[in-house]
Amino acid sequence: MNDLYINKCKAFIDFMLSQQQWSGITKANIDSWLSNFKGLTHEEQELVYKLLTNIIYFSENDVTEALRIGVYNCLSYSDILQQQKDSNFSTSTHTLKNTHKSNINKACFVPLLDSGAPHESANNVCRILVQQGIIPAEKSMFLDQVPSLLKSGQVNNLIIVDDCVGSGDQLRTFWEETRVKDDDNSITIKDLCKKYGAKANYLTLFGYNKSIEDLRDEFPDLNIFCVRQLSDQHRVFSDSSYIWKSDEEKATAFDLIDSLAKNAGIPTYGYNNLDFAFVMHKTIPDWSLPIFWKENCDWKLLLRRKNSND
Repeated sequence: MNDLYINKCKAFIDFMLSQQQWSGITKANIDSWLSNFKGLTHEEQELVYKLLTNIIYFSENDVTEALRIGVYNCLSYSDILQQQKDSNFSTSTHTLKNTHKSNINKACFVPLLDSGAPHESANNVCRILVQQGIIPAEKSMFLDQVPSLLKSGQVNNLIIVDDCVGSGDQLRTFWEETRVKDDDNSITIKDLCKKYGAKANYLTLFGYNKSIEDLRDEFPDLNIFCVRQLSDQHRVFSDSSYIWKSDEEKATAFDLIDSLAKNAGIPTYGYNNLDFAFVMHKTIPDWSLPIFWKENCDWKLLLRRKNSND
């Protein structure tokens, strides 16, 4: 039996862990998850390792860099490009940095939160923004602080911050239904921005490109920025998946994962029938395959979510 492929996969995993490219996950997490696959044939083991080593994994450093890019693109790219054009690209770096700093000072950043189940990962994104010095601490706040700032004219730019978009349903609810107190009135975020003439933005680090396109079509009054978009090629079992060498191999892998998931009593597909193998630092979305994040007496998870045991 030729173990060359699996040994290469193991060496790759060890390298990613040692270099903190898979930050927020440990060798023990990997070994525990792999213990779900005992009793497989050698060919089936290869399929499991192929899936594991093709996870799209964004480390803590990757997330921080994506945030820097996102905030810049959201607030200052257009302004700075126009400055450069007006000066025939002779504006000093110092002046351009001051433009970006001024734009941050006129903005406020709020995490996208689900009132029924606070979306901890959006909170974590805001913490990183502050901890990494991307924005001052006073610029990160919860929604109830925003009306008075918009009313006073201290800020004219609202940035709703999120980590990733799968279906886009959380943003739809947040933008159209979440209400905030403005003086003695209860008002949606959408109407609050319109009332005070504030520019409204949604900044997410990662997202499914089809959902991003749908959201942009649905909400023309909301500027939507996504730093890195994922396509059907990044889905595990899509027709255009990049992971498998052939349709036959993909079908065999699906049958294996589907059978194991059903035997363990967990769904085969993630939220909205999505099937990504996507992980961020210490965070995995529910539109990644549940075999990575579900847990019960018959299945060990790779990375925990708040609903891993539901």
